[in-house]
Amino acid sequence: MTVVPVAPRPRRPLLCVLGYGCLTGALLALVGHALYVLLGSNFHTVIRGEVYRSAQLSAASLEQFIRAKHIRTVVNLRGCCDPEAWYLDEGRVTLRNNVSLEDLGFSACRLPSSVALRQLLEVIDHSDYPILFHCHKGSDRTGMASAIALLLRTDTPLAEARQQLGFRYGHLPLGRTVYIDRFFDLYEEWLGRRGLTHSPAVFRRWIEEDYCPGECRCRLELLQPTQQPLHVQGPLPTALRVRCHNTSIEPWRLHPSPNSGTHLFFVLTNDRDQRIASGKSGLFHAVVPPGEFIDLTVVLPGLTQPGRYELRLDMEEAQHAFFLQTGSQPLICTVEVP
Repeated sequence: MTVVPVAPRPRRPLLCVLGYGCLTGALLALVGHALYVLLGSNFHTVIRGEVYRSAQLSAASLEQFIRAKHIRTVVNLRGCCDPEAWYLDEGRVTLRNNVSLEDLGFSACRLPSSVALRQLLEVIDHSDYPILFHCHKGSDRTGMASAIALLLRTDTPLAEARQQLGFRYGHLPLGRTVYIDRFFDLYEEWLGRRGLTHSPAVFRRWIEEDYCPGECRCRLELLQPTQQPLHVQGPLPTALRVRCHNTSIEPWRLHPSPNSGTHLFFVLTNDRDQRIASGKSGLFHAVVPPGEFIDLTVVLPGLTQPGRYELRLDMEEAQHAFFLQTGSQPLICTVEVP
C-alpha cells in the first residue's frame, strides 16, 4: 500500500492573524458603541461635576443617574410634551428627587429660535448644578446645548466645543440636521466679519444681541387695507397687499415652486380655531437682499359665514422653517364678515 504524503497546510502569518483580530475587535467596539448611542442612554460627561448629556432616559435610568451624578437640574430640550408618558415619568422622578425640570423647545431640523436660545442662556446662568441635558436620542439638540454650555462656562476652543456634535454621540450632519451645525457656522462667520476671536463674553453677546437665524427673519406690514379689523364683503374674494421686509443677514430667494425658496404664507381660522383657508404668495423668481422689501398680494377666499376670523401671515423658508419657529413675529389681523 502506497501512502501519499499530504502537503502541510500553510500557516497564516502571525501579523495577518493579529490584523484580523484587531479588525474584528474594532468592528465589535463600533457596533457596541452604535447600540449604546442609538438604543442606550448615550450618557456622557460634558464638564465633569457640572454638565452631563444623555438620550431620553427611562424613569429608572433617570433616577439612577440623578443619584450617581447628584444632578440638580434636568433640561429637557424636547419642550413640554404633556400628556406623553415619558414626560409625565420625568416629572415624577424629578419631583420625587427634588430636582428642577426645565422645558425648552428646540428642533433637530432647523436653526434654533432666538427666543429659545435666550431661555437656554438663562437656564445655564441660573440653574442649580450639576445639570443634565437631554433630547430624544441625545445626539443633535443635546450636542448643540452641550457645546453652548462649554463655550459659555469654559475656555474651550470653538473647534473643540463643536466636537459635541459628532459621530461619537450619534450626530450626522446629513439632511435637515445640518442646521444644527449651521448655527455654529453662523457664529464663526459673525466672528470673521467683526474681526473677533471667540471668548465666553463674545459668544454671550452674539446670542443676546446679534444672533440671526440665517435668512429666517422678517417684518411684515399690511399696506391695503389699513383699517383694523379688516372688513370683507361676504362671498367676494379679498386682496391684501403685504410689505415683507427682509431684516435677516441673508437674501431671500423666492421660487415658483411652493416647496422651494422663500414665500409669504397665510392661514385663516374661525372663532373655533378651525382652519378655513391657507395659501402662499410670492410663487415667482425674485431675490430680496437684506435690508430690502418686497410687496406681495394675498387673496382671501369669499366668506359666507358672518363672524370674526383670525388671519396669520408669516414668511416661510421651504424645507426649513416658518420664521415664527426661529423667533420672528407673525402679522396677526382680525377679519370681520358682517
